[in-house]
Amino acid sequence: MTTIRGAAWLSGLLAVALAVLVLSSLPQSATLEGRIAGIVTPAAGALRGTVRPVTDVLLHAGQLHELAAENAELRRQLERDEADLAALREQGMANAQARALIAAVGAEAGQFITAAVVARDPAPGRDVLLINRGERHGVRPGQPVLGAGATLVGVVAQVEGGRARVRLLTDRDSAITAIVQASRTPASLAGTGGGMRLELVGHGAPVAAGDVVLSSALGGLLPPGLLAGKVTQVTSAPQDLAETIDVEPLSDFARLEQILVMTDFRPGAALPSSAGTAGAPP
Repeated sequence: MTTIRGAAWLSGLLAVALAVLVLSSLPQSATLEGRIAGIVTPAAGALRGTVRPVTDVLLHAGQLHELAAENAELRRQLERDEADLAALREQGMANAQARALIAAVGAEAGQFITAAVVARDPAPGRDVLLINRGERHGVRPGQPVLGAGATLVGVVAQVEGGRARVRLLTDRDSAITAIVQASRTPASLAGTGGGMRLELVGHGAPVAAGDVVLSSALGGLLPPGLLAGKVTQVTSAPQDLAETIDVEPLSDFARLEQILVMTDFRPGAALPSSAGTAGAPP
């Protein structure tokens, strides 16, 4: 709209200029020119004011393009900086979790390494983790795996060069020897595909909700005394030969990100050479 108005003003001024040239030969041309100048001068000023925004845009079009390019580059740099900050924050959280695990275990626990959880088995009933440490880091099948609070969360199931699979205690194929801390009742702690249950506990055994369950050295497959869970419910029926005892983990397995692998433990290494002197639970 501004361009059309400016063109109209320009056409009008050209017409006035031609009229001045034609009338300049007349005797009263000086007076006429003065009057026309009085009309044309304000009009010319108005035309300059109308056309100036257009000319400014044309003159500064190159600068605007450069500014747009600079703004786009600044936005990209800001996005990269935010991504780097997020990565540093995530690394800091992982390091803090690893330090907390090490502090909870303590120096007396022996040799262990930290590992990050990189994947989970999505199959129903399968509670298996993939970690970023493997055979070349000293990880071997059967080694205990600890989570938050130095609690036992699972056992190494398979090992490759740079990674390993950990079967959690809640996996349906998991079963470890255990003992109830308060009554020293031996049992088998089995996974149910999402939870845990104490098995092989006779009817009327002194086990109650709130009792802590520990790992047992029976069989030499695990070190004794590792925190494994807490009894949540004991269901007893007269016709049953064994109690039904539900156990919950002492840490949130669904949120495991950093774990510890006890690399100095060798399953079966503590077994006695004579079959007649089998180990007893602590």
